[in-house]
Amino acid sequence: MSESQSLLHQLQLLMKWKKSKSFYAQKLGISESRVEELLKELYPDKNIPHSQSSIKKVNNEKGTIESTVILDFDPKDDIELAKAHKVNLDKYVISRYWSKLIPSGKFSSSVFCSLKQPKDYSPEDFAKFLQNYKSNYKEQKQPELNSNNRTVDVEVSLSDYHLAKRHVDGDNSPATRCKRYFTAATSLVYDVKAVYNINTIVFPISNDFFHTDNYQHQTTNGTPQDTIVSYSDEYEMGFSLLVKTIEMMKKACNKVIVVLVQGNHDRTKSYYLAHALEVYFAADPNIYFSREHSVIKAVVLGKTFIGYHHGNCKIEDLPLLFATHPEYSQEFGNATYREVHTGDKHHYMAKEVKGVRIQQMPSLSGTDRWHLDNNYVHSVRAALALVYDKDSGKISEFEFRL
Repeated sequence: MSESQSLLHQLQLLMKWKKSKSFYAQKLGISESRVEELLKELYPDKNIPHSQSSIKKVNNEKGTIESTVILDFDPKDDIELAKAHKVNLDKYVISRYWSKLIPSGKFSSSVFCSLKQPKDYSPEDFAKFLQNYKSNYKEQKQPELNSNNRTVDVEVSLSDYHLAKRHVDGDNSPATRCKRYFTAATSLVYDVKAVYNINTIVFPISNDFFHTDNYQHQTTNGTPQDTIVSYSDEYEMGFSLLVKTIEMMKKACNKVIVVLVQGNHDRTKSYYLAHALEVYFAADPNIYFSREHSVIKAVVLGKTFIGYHHGNCKIEDLPLLFATHPEYSQEFGNATYREVHTGDKHHYMAKEVKGVRIQQMPSLSGTDRWHLDNNYVHSVRAALALVYDKDSGKISEFEFRL
């Protein structure tokens, strides 16, 4: 046996150890370059064991990624691992990883990743992102007023839209869903503007604007939902849609008040949404936000007090709740007219409790599987604009129907 054949035989035996080139060179008493030459003789097609290209397995149903790549270096942290394995750390966390030196002198790096859970996020994470966020929004000019028209305040209600909800009738185009919302809002605003000058528009948001609250397509309390887009796509669609809607409203009035009324489907996600919108519109001093983390809010329009709650409660108790609330009781008591506005049930209803008008807002949302199975069907799909005079209270109501 020649010296070369002997070295080849010894190298082949040593490779069972799966060590580096320097290890083989030391054991054989030769240089690393000589080891490379021998490897090329052993594997003329360059198919050296453990030098395979990347392997990636993605399981969308389970929300996992398994990846193995061959690298020239040993990654030291999650940032290097994510870059090497092409993992988006905004959506995934690296649950496990391992690395080993292979005979070629490179490193076999493997990771197991899973979709981020709600516990992996915090309000601080989002606040940190927004600190450096720069909006391209420019303040809108005040609209011209018609001296012949009465000046009023308006609430525009598009309650319980459930943006990503899968309808049983097949009406499930995300683009159509967004266009319908904006069309309804625009129609209501300009129907009012055709008759009145608008001073203030009150725009309650959330009220289950989003259909889900987390990556698992669940509500805030963990109830699974059928959806047409992912958690993140619903958020981005919703943010863009409300930016466009608020800009439209500001062009039609002197002031916009955006009121966060958190629902039972989207309590967490809607809070982030309201925060992001406030940052986006920060340059406009005539767009205000009431977005504190509370399930009740209130505004006063002239002599009218309006309290807001999603309505997933015994609504007959809400007037007393506002009357005794440490923040709102004085405004409630000083008002001439008192109203409470809710959503949740997806159909219109109005009743009076001890002089307080409770109005349950309708929804533009269609029927999903759960509502169909439980016979909650055939409600009139609608959105409302409520018109208030500063002295006379509510004077008219406009409705947009599908």
